[in-house]
Amino acid sequence: MSRFSMYDRVQQIQENAEAAQVDKDDWIRDKADELARDFPECAMEFYRPSLRMSPYRVGLDSDAAQDAYAIFVESVCLAKAKELYGEAKFMGDVA
Repeated sequence: MSRFSMYDRVQQIQENAEAAQVDKDDWIRDKADELARDFPECAMEFYRPSLRMSPYRVGLDSDAAQDAYAIFVESVCLAKAKELYGEAKFMGDVA
């Protein structure tokens, strides 16, 4: 086997590994987005009238609360999507 064909073979292996990583990342991102759709749009939607606190008093109406909520939802959904990817890979549902 010539060194040029060996180089081509190594390049192909690297490209396949990169493509597999991109596919994995896309699958996880798509699943995380799907899971995120099940969450309420904003932090204020977690307020229940039966609670004896004001949502305004605890800051649920602030932009900072909404930003923190968005980070929370993204973190939870990404973690769950990664877990689901591992399960799907184990079951042979993804390549």
